[in-house]
Amino acid sequence: MNKAVFEALGDDIYCIDALYMAPDIACCYLVVSGYECALIETGTANSVENILATLKALSIDEAQLRYVIPTHVHLDHAGGAGALLQHFPDVELLIHPKGAAHMIDPTRLIASSQKVYGDELFAKLYGDVLPLDANRVRVLDDGETILLGKRRLRVQHTRGHADHHFCLFDEQSRGWFSGDMFGVSYARQRYAQGSYVMPATTPTQFDPALYQDSVTALCEVKPRLFYLTHYGALVFEEAQRERLLRQLDRYALLGREFTGDLKSLEASVLDATRAELAKLIPESQAEAEAAALGVDATLNAQGIAWWGNKLSLRRTA
Repeated sequence: MNKAVFEALGDDIYCIDALYMAPDIACCYLVVSGYECALIETGTANSVENILATLKALSIDEAQLRYVIPTHVHLDHAGGAGALLQHFPDVELLIHPKGAAHMIDPTRLIASSQKVYGDELFAKLYGDVLPLDANRVRVLDDGETILLGKRRLRVQHTRGHADHHFCLFDEQSRGWFSGDMFGVSYARQRYAQGSYVMPATTPTQFDPALYQDSVTALCEVKPRLFYLTHYGALVFEEAQRERLLRQLDRYALLGREFTGDLKSLEASVLDATRAELAKLIPESQAEAEAAALGVDATLNAQGIAWWGNKLSLRRTA
């Protein structure tokens, strides 16, 4: 790589492109406080080269990186941890208590992702997912505070996307590093009338009610920003919260009505996306913009189907 791909966001925070699937799809965040810094999210093994190039471009040496902190253990957020920590022998990985075992032994994570993507695409997207030494992994409790230089990052456990998910509130920027909990919003979804935010409901632990509770809790502190993993800094507007909650209501209805036809469910998710986009942009444009979110809609439908099937099993038990 000839040139690092990153963006300075202010408040000593840098957005580093994880180069996952394509540019501007997933990112990691470098947070700096004095001499110390932390990396929030790792991307995949394929992301490591750009992370190292960015640290070099910012003249940050090995000793300055103190923590690596994935918000959860889905592989586009944490899959590169093992490969990255090989370059930083003294760095500690901080993780949700329910995610630690998967970082130490990623066998089940790998198998689960291979079921979703297939072996060939998995290898292309994620590369080698390496295990971590248990002595380098520390779990973070709900409400715990991480001190980084003079900076304080508060941990909040958030369910609904995954049971092993937390978000980090940065007091300095008044911003949440929200992982997938405040949904996805790519550059093209930031419209003059407001930003479109789409829930992230990938399998296998989606729960719409818990997701709504988490979104509401994140917004209660009146944040200034959300640092989305997919993608970049989003200036918070109250309308975004309402938009997410409406879509989650719709997803819950789709899950309750799910009969096993995944293709039909994907189409319904795209219909819900199109309807929400039409509140921000002309109807004619909304169709094309919804189609551009087809991959996300497919993954969301899989998560809704998983939740719907779980409900059906409970009803028949």
